[in-house]
Amino acid sequence: MKYVVVTGGVVSGLGKGVTASSVGVLLQASGLRVTAIKIDPYINTDAGTMSPFEHGEVFVLDDGGEVDLDLGNYERFLDVQLTKDNNITTGKIYQHVIERERRGDYLGKTVQVVPHITDAIQDWIERVAHVPVDGNPRVPDVCVIELGGTVGDIESMPFIEALRQFQWRVGQDNFCLIHVSLVPVLGVVG
Repeated sequence: MKYVVVTGGVVSGLGKGVTASSVGVLLQASGLRVTAIKIDPYINTDAGTMSPFEHGEVFVLDDGGEVDLDLGNYERFLDVQLTKDNNITTGKIYQHVIERERRGDYLGKTVQVVPHITDAIQDWIERVAHVPVDGNPRVPDVCVIELGGTVGDIESMPFIEALRQFQWRVGQDNFCLIHVSLVPVLGVVG
């Protein structure tokens, strides 16, 4: 499994979703099977109750998951059928870790962002990346992951750390990072 991570800097709304979708289409054109994951660092568990004025439209997946519109773009660009698990939020990750803590899965240890939250993020990515999404029962070849927001957002920090660790988990030859940024072009100055 190969992983392509798309991040953004400076401001949100630079086109990370379209970049991720386009990279997926190019990979498909070269004969690879592609899946996609969108990471939204907000605390909400999904986009269903968020104001469309603040966050944009909600896309409803076939399994009823209310997710970021980028997942709709992935489905249309890549001709795949995603599930609510293809959308990771801070709320989902923390809820998962807290449920595990309440069950006693951590054997009384102090639950912390590193390693518990970062491990949960990596485990979620690996689990979902291996789920077929194109009607073929084989595991996809590539997972394109978009990290929403900007890398400077404090909400993104656990995800950035998890992705930093993830490159070592899967091997650097299986991990590619694409960073989308605003590069202003200034007129004549002086």
